[in-house]
Amino acid sequence: MATKKPLDRPRSLGQVLSFATGATVSMCQDMLAEHDLTLAQWVILSALWRQDGMLISEIADYSGNNAPAASRIIDRMEEGGLVKRVPSPDDKRVVRVHVTERGDGLSHLSDFHERVNARLLKGIDDRDADLLFDLLSRVDANARSQD
Repeated sequence: MATKKPLDRPRSLGQVLSFATGATVSMCQDMLAEHDLTLAQWVILSALWRQDGMLISEIADYSGNNAPAASRIIDRMEEGGLVKRVPSPDDKRVVRVHVTERGDGLSHLSDFHERVNARLLKGIDDRDADLLFDLLSRVDANARSQD
C-alpha cells in the first residue's frame, strides 16, 4: 500500500487567522491557568482595572462578547469572588460591575497582553509589528463590512 503524502492546504487567510487564534488562545489559557483565570475573565478584569464600575453592556462591548455571554462570564467571576454586581443608588435597574479585593489581587496581570505580545512578536521588529497591527485591523474591518 502506497504512503499518502500530506494534503496541501490552499493559501487561505481565514485558515491562517483561525489557526493562529486557536494557538494564541491556548497559549494564553496555559499562561493564566496558574492564576485560576480564563482568558475571557482576564479581559473583563483588565477592563475593570482600568475603569471600575462598568455596565455589563460596556464590558460586552470592550470584550467583544454579546451581553448575555458577558453576563455569564461575570456570573462565574462573581462566584469566584473576583467581581461583584452593585445596583446603582440612583436607579436600581442599573447594575455596575466592580472588582473585589480578590480581583484586585490579580492586578499584577494588568500587563499580561504585553507578555503575550512579546511572545507572539518575537523576532519581528517594531516597524513590522506596527504594520502587522495595521493590516490585521484592516482585515478585521473588511470582515465586518457589509460589502
